[in-house]
Amino acid sequence: MKKNIALSFFLVISIGNLLAQTMTIQVENTVPGNGDLMIGIYNDEGSYPDTYFRGEKVIVTDGVMIITITGLPKGTYAVAVYQDKNGNENLDKFLGIPTEKYGLSNNTMMPNYGKNSFNFSNDMAITIRLR
Repeated sequence: MKKNIALSFFLVISIGNLLAQTMTIQVENTVPGNGDLMIGIYNDEGSYPDTYFRGEKVIVTDGVMIITITGLPKGTYAVAVYQDKNGNENLDKFLGIPTEKYGLSNNTMMPNYGKNSFNFSNDMAITIRLR
């Protein structure tokens, strides 16, 4: 009985790992030593761009940053990135216009889940250029 439970648990974990994929995000036009890179990965149009599915914070060390996100299930995602110059963990704006560098998946200018989203079913790499 205990062997069957252990085997079942191992099988569920193994299947889950097979379904999880890796997303590599290349972020261009960053400024080393000028704050952290804040990355939001979204999987729901209703929560975009306010509540992310998964977030990462990375110290900017180079003009091009490569971030690897592991364990993502297959699905539809959008990615938003900004360089947080002042460390307040918010994309600062003046009159609604961002004052910190930002970028969106599919390299659009405005956050729109339909335009920023993409299908994610295998390991893949995307490039986002900060503006």
